[in-house]
Amino acid sequence: MFQLLQWFQSEGILTENIKITELTQGCNGVVATQPIPSDQIIIKIPLHLCIFSDDLLNNHYKRYKKYYPHIFNIDLNEDAEFNTLVLYILQQRDNEMSLHKPYFDYVKDPQNILSWTQQQVDTILDENLKKTIQKMRIGLQLNFSRFVTFFKEQFKKELNYDQFLYAYQFVMTRCFGGDNHFQSPCLVPFGDMLNHHDKCQTKQKIIGTDLVFITTKIVQENEEIYNFFGEHGNSFLLCWYGFTYDNNIYDKLYLLYEDDQIKEVSCYEFPKCNFKLKYYKNCQIYQEYRDLNN
Repeated sequence: MFQLLQWFQSEGILTENIKITELTQGCNGVVATQPIPSDQIIIKIPLHLCIFSDDLLNNHYKRYKKYYPHIFNIDLNEDAEFNTLVLYILQQRDNEMSLHKPYFDYVKDPQNILSWTQQQVDTILDENLKKTIQKMRIGLQLNFSRFVTFFKEQFKKELNYDQFLYAYQFVMTRCFGGDNHFQSPCLVPFGDMLNHHDKCQTKQKIIGTDLVFITTKIVQENEEIYNFFGEHGNSFLLCWYGFTYDNNIYDKLYLLYEDDQIKEVSCYEFPKCNFKLKYYKNCQIYQEYRDLNN
């Protein structure tokens, strides 16, 4: 951690009234060192440290986009931007001259559900989640086979599965999505030290040549400061980021009728519903539809 913090400082990352600290179960996070008012910049990250997928695709990897469109052309592969970040990590992780070498050295073993054994997956009771995991594994293997061919042709060397899985999970667990603040999916050193919660207290904004994190509400001393990864339930968070948390307002309940899903209801919506009037009626309609087709 000390070397990473030194690198942050040497590359011009500025912070105000916060610190990185170890939380429960060996997980790191960002906490306030004193009360922080709303609308205050607490983190300032030079944009040259952020790894933007579109910058890579349109500049450094432009030829790959042309000759390997099935991997790097967004019109043919919806994961093209994701794959671009994976390639950058594969190329730069062991490069002693790489700007981001200290960043990759710090993240030793990124893990999400793809690290689980089949025996562990079998303990999951949610059948929908099991199907999602199976699709993720198929996607992982497909991408790996494509990258193996790509590496042999472009770099004349072998790519092993462990190297690929590291880069793949690194992007899955730490990538910021393209939205109004970012021109494309990207990796944000230091910014990814903030954990996710639906009750986050920050927003991001690009000001000049910096990406800044700004408080959106008062933060108390020693309070953990969160980022917001999106409106995701625990199943999604477990698959992509490798964690869940209690009282997630974006969790879903799946209403089934004879093993067929008829409704997906958010947990914060469910207590407000009149179940009998709203959802039992759906069951009746669904049964009538099934009767007509039998």
